[in-house]
Amino acid sequence: MPIIKRRNILTLLPLAAVGLGLAACADNPKNAKGGASGSGAAQEITVTLTDDSCKLSSASFPSGVVTFTITNSGTAPNEFEILTEDKLQIVSEQENIGPGTTTKLTTSLKEGTYYAACKPNMVGELKGVTELKITKGAAVDVSADEAKARETAVTNYTAYVRDQAGQLLTATQGFVTAYTSGDTATAKSLYPLARQYYERIEPTAESFGIKEAGDLDAALDIRIQDLAADAGKAVTDKDVLAKWTGWHRIEADLWAQDSSSPFKFADDASRKKVADQLNADTKSLYDLVYGNITGSGGKKFELGLEDVAKGASSLLEEVASRKIVGEEETFSHTDLYDFQANVEGAKVAYGNVEELMKKKDAKLAEKITTQFAAVEKLIAAHASGKASNGQPTYADYSTIAAVQKDAGETPDKNAYTDVQRKFSDAVNALSESLSKVTGTVL
Repeated sequence: MPIIKRRNILTLLPLAAVGLGLAACADNPKNAKGGASGSGAAQEITVTLTDDSCKLSSASFPSGVVTFTITNSGTAPNEFEILTEDKLQIVSEQENIGPGTTTKLTTSLKEGTYYAACKPNMVGELKGVTELKITKGAAVDVSADEAKARETAVTNYTAYVRDQAGQLLTATQGFVTAYTSGDTATAKSLYPLARQYYERIEPTAESFGIKEAGDLDAALDIRIQDLAADAGKAVTDKDVLAKWTGWHRIEADLWAQDSSSPFKFADDASRKKVADQLNADTKSLYDLVYGNITGSGGKKFELGLEDVAKGASSLLEEVASRKIVGEEETFSHTDLYDFQANVEGAKVAYGNVEELMKKKDAKLAEKITTQFAAVEKLIAAHASGKASNGQPTYADYSTIAAVQKDAGETPDKNAYTDVQRKFSDAVNALSESLSKVTGTVL
């Protein structure tokens, strides 16, 4: 099986048709012990992950909102996934669960058969695959106004995703033209700007694939560190490098200091091959979100409320867990561009469910607004100017933070700079608040 970064592709809480005086119904969860939890409450399931197993406190429970409390008792970072019955599509997931840590994942499951599994190091084969039987839960009323608000949130966010995918396609083509023509300076300047369109919709882009969920993301955005970890080889291994495609493969070639570096392409033909593939894969993403082609399982692109709510938290989780140490842009150190795009994307996703949040938990909604402002202020402090497209440019992240360089050793938290520590604290606080949004609005 190829290395695939699977991502959640479905949202299973349906949007009801709205009519004057009518109410929609959603499954009402019960707790894992069988007692009623009441409208809007989530049942809880505990999950223990190791390097080769995934154990749940219950493998059968009623449909509705469920919170998985996940502990990683293994030695490697891990990922917890809920998959559809055919195991080709991810319903929901929690990435980058560090050894010895506990986190929560809230999602909504309809009646049916699913599978739970883990994926150490976030790549490779699934481990501890466990069948889940979701029985029919009770129903709770959803008002016509709320159903309409849910529908509007999904419609608006879908339009945003398509807009960003369209701009990504154009920006990628411009970047590739500069890169393949040998205009290194222009290619370097366009690299972080073009990638921002992807970074704003990354969780959604990760959710869909052509043959399997996540195969486009793996082609476009996989890091050499993940490929090497899955293969059990060094990041400079020739076989590992031969499988590497996408943005970061080109990043490594552009920023490698030494012409003899293993990250440099041997010739222009090799550069053109990967660049052409980047254009083609980006076009596939564009065609998928616009409905021009179908994805894995013959399904068309379709978002749901959970995708909107989870999208906001996923963007910040990624920053908090890996990007804060410079793993994403390990060669170019253009991480601040990614931070800004992730925050912008999260803010748009959250903005589409903000009115629902205000009605259900006004205090949390106010807190999230304040935390967004705090993170934005920290990023803005390191803007260095304006790009030709009017977007801010940013300082080299390695000048203000302890970072991973050339896919090497990841710095320990004790090595963080003061600026980096402030980023980490602010992003973690916002990420924690956004993680509660899905369970609140579903």
